[in-house]
Amino acid sequence: MTLLLDIAPFGVPISPDTTGQAVYRRFEEEPDTLAIAVVDADYRPVGLIERNTFLVRMAAQHGYALWSERPVSRWMRTDPVVADGDMTVAEFCGQVMEERPSELLQGFVVTCGGRYAGVGTALGLLQAVATAAASHAQEMTRLAEEAQTALAAKARFLAVMSHEIRTPLNGVLGVAEIIRRKTRDDDELAPFVETIIESGGALLRLLNDALDLSRAEASALGLEEEPVLAARLVEEVRRLWSPRAELKGLELRASYDGPPDLWMLADRVRLLQVLNNLIGNALKFTETGAVEVRVAAHVEGDYVRFRGEVADTGPGVPADRLETIFAPFQQTEAGQRLGGAGLGLAVCRQIVERMDGTIEARARPAGGALFAFQAPLHHLPGQQASEAPAPLPEVERSMHVLIADDNRVNRTVAETLCEMFGCTSESVEDGAAAVVAAESGRFDLILMDVKMPVMDGVEATRRIRSGSATGSRIPIIAVTANADPSDAEFYRRSGMNGVVEKPIKPEKLLAAMGAVLDMDEADAAAAVA
Repeated sequence: MTLLLDIAPFGVPISPDTTGQAVYRRFEEEPDTLAIAVVDADYRPVGLIERNTFLVRMAAQHGYALWSERPVSRWMRTDPVVADGDMTVAEFCGQVMEERPSELLQGFVVTCGGRYAGVGTALGLLQAVATAAASHAQEMTRLAEEAQTALAAKARFLAVMSHEIRTPLNGVLGVAEIIRRKTRDDDELAPFVETIIESGGALLRLLNDALDLSRAEASALGLEEEPVLAARLVEEVRRLWSPRAELKGLELRASYDGPPDLWMLADRVRLLQVLNNLIGNALKFTETGAVEVRVAAHVEGDYVRFRGEVADTGPGVPADRLETIFAPFQQTEAGQRLGGAGLGLAVCRQIVERMDGTIEARARPAGGALFAFQAPLHHLPGQQASEAPAPLPEVERSMHVLIADDNRVNRTVAETLCEMFGCTSESVEDGAAAVVAAESGRFDLILMDVKMPVMDGVEATRRIRSGSATGSRIPIIAVTANADPSDAEFYRRSGMNGVVEKPIKPEKLLAAMGAVLDMDEADAAAAVA
């Protein structure tokens, strides 16, 4: 914070009786002096002489002869701008620009306790403002760098915590899923198993929401666009949420308004994430009545105007919370009672805005809440239904699988799943052991953890790929808690054929195994041909 005293040098003042000749000589001897203050016997300012104005007067016809012997009191400025030296430059500029802007070029007198302390000039003000602006820019740059560093640190922390939480959660959910499949007819045990799976799923969703929010804040929330059949989204959410609605005694009504064969370019997973978050919230807060899901998609030129609405008959959102409900960690009183971190709606907003869309919440006249979002998506005319995603592949033959994971529980889960799929397996605890085992040529597939001691999964994959012909072509699936799109792409570039995220879902692992085996057989056929 720069004060006027800091930019107003103390130039020796003169008295009102000083002659013009003395002032002229002073300006000649002090070429950098732009103004001279005139003070009385008590050192109080009574006037100001500005250099250019004075020299023009003296240079006029007969000017020197006329004014050189006369006292400055006859022609000095008697009402200069006077300011206290404790005033900041910013305050002074704001005041002068509002009251007497034209006089700023003439200079101004700075006082301390009412007595002369220095003379300030427009040039000095400009220099001070420029210095302050540069300092402010440097400070803003520093703060931006600190904020970026903090975001990066938070992202690293969340990534580490994600891995550390997903690893034991893989054991919990994996074992629970295995128990559920092996005890389908045990009505006494089934509710407890379902509770484990539902609670673990809630923890996993919370973890994913935190990661998505962190990515969005760091502008790293990406969209993986693909052809999407708009009408199919409604069927997917209906199949997913109808059983839960029935368990609560609620009616789930889902409708689609638009052409049945309308295709668009969109991130299907993210669109479903928004719809699922909104539907999950609606079912969570609604005790009686119904939840309505309405999806509309209409062509507007080269775009599809996609709109989704979820309405419920729950307690609704208070009017004073409608504007802030999409901020992180914001919850209504009902939300606080039912639990949750208040991240789901914040993630929805980030996803929709990433799609250049908007999202809002409104109160329903009949009671309850209505959440609506819309986004412009690229239209894909002429897309055929046959180009829809193919059914998930299945493993059609018995395989011998190598499992590489340093966590005993994770190895047990993978071994049990392989057994359920009709496969045999062997396990090792680190990447170095996986490389040695792969060289034997006994395995049809490797399930490779990424973070392991001795040698990680990425390095192990590179060594396997560069090894002997016997084992170098074995399909490798990364089974990891670090499965962001950027991570998955890195694993594939490192030689892995597929990625399955922990906690492992049996159907996703089975699909990935079938997919990489199909690719391997296609490559082998091409090589023979």
